[in-house]
Amino acid sequence: MNLINSDEYRKFIHDEGFAFEKRKFKLYTFSRLLGNFEINKEKNSIMFFNKVKLIISSMDDNFCNYLMQTLLKFGEIRLGRNILQIDTVIAKNFEPADELKVVTRSPVTVYSTYLDNFGRKKTLFYHPDDKKFQELLEKNLIKKYQTIHSKLPEGRISVIHAGKKPKKVQVIYKGFKITGWMTAFDLYGDPMLLKIAYETGLGAKNSLGFGLIETIKK
Repeated sequence: MNLINSDEYRKFIHDEGFAFEKRKFKLYTFSRLLGNFEINKEKNSIMFFNKVKLIISSMDDNFCNYLMQTLLKFGEIRLGRNILQIDTVIAKNFEPADELKVVTRSPVTVYSTYLDNFGRKKTLFYHPDDKKFQELLEKNLIKKYQTIHSKLPEGRISVIHAGKKPKKVQVIYKGFKITGWMTAFDLYGDPMLLKIAYETGLGAKNSLGFGLIETIKK
């Protein structure tokens, strides 16, 4: 969170977030690096050609304002060991809609946890065509709505998997393997719930770079 130039707000985002019951949401997400690239397996590296695009999305106006201030002031960001010069910054607002066709720009992950016969905690990740996947996606968006508005939404939302060949992606984070999917979805329903989906991401682990979606032409 080095892009946030307020120590107090950075601590809030990192340590607290927006709480609902026992859950905490940070209400932002970001894409993978987008652009033409080449993978070097021997050096375990990725080389991008020309420009690289990064999408960052949030419902939190403070987050967006701090981010824009930093990007416009310094003109560069550090990603790992790399310093990137900022060429263009584009800000977009969500246009209200009751239907969206989207593709993922970072993998969507949906899971549940349980205890096995030995009392050990296990995690079960779901495939986008699994009925449980859709159910948990929709419940997650409703919980985010409650976190933001302190009440249940009046409308509902349907998230339909529309990808013909979903790509499985596995990411290791702090020794834990997270399974997600790069694919496409059709979203229908309450415009406010669609706004939450678009600006905060689908599924879980959004603040780790999961679930960012981008609209495609109908």
